[in-house]
Amino acid sequence: MKYKLLMYSLILFSLTTYSDELLIKEKISGILPPGTQIEKIEESSFPNIYKVYYGDIQPLYVSKSGKYFLYGDMFEINSSEIINLTALDIKKQRISLMKEINKDELISFSSDDETYSVTVFTDVDCGYCRKLHNEIKAYNKLGISINYAAFPRSGIGTEAFTKMVGAWCSTNPKQSITYLKDGKKLELNFCDSQPVSKHYAIGKKIGITGTPAIISSEGELFPGYYSPQDLLDKLKS
Repeated sequence: MKYKLLMYSLILFSLTTYSDELLIKEKISGILPPGTQIEKIEESSFPNIYKVYYGDIQPLYVSKSGKYFLYGDMFEINSSEIINLTALDIKKQRISLMKEINKDELISFSSDDETYSVTVFTDVDCGYCRKLHNEIKAYNKLGISINYAAFPRSGIGTEAFTKMVGAWCSTNPKQSITYLKDGKKLELNFCDSQPVSKHYAIGKKIGITGTPAIISSEGELFPGYYSPQDLLDKLKS
């Protein structure tokens, strides 16, 4: 008897949640820009408030009725600290998105004594990206492995995009990206397996607007250039 009651309760709960999500989707779809798709709706830690994801890494917080919404940070108060739940959620979203990039799609400069591994969204024509690359050995010496993902700031189909596709499709990607960052010209090759378009799309979804953009293994985003020591201090903190 108890088992049946539990099953009925679970079914009722699922139906209620599904009904809430349909109502929220109907209401929120009407205020989003044309063509925007709602990707998922989840219950938040705040009772009767749902998280709505619609292409932005940060969710909308929407009431159960779908009548009210907020865009901003949600905090939890516990006995010893105030926790930014939105920041934690964004980190989880970044980690999830980064899992869509396979390790073999990255151009990696690994440390022999690796303590930290970061993904750097880079552009071969970016001045600070070139500065970071010139210091690769210093990052590696401090135990930081640098893994490059492609982010041509000028967009898909541009000259920078073409150069980066050539680097990723070359027989020696590490050498090729080094040459390009040194301002040298290369005989560019193209391949169907190039991941540059994919990396660019994921970078845009993560919220990257400039390069270099550094993503830690814990989902932290460090925009811009950091010296080897400054990056190590950031990762330690």
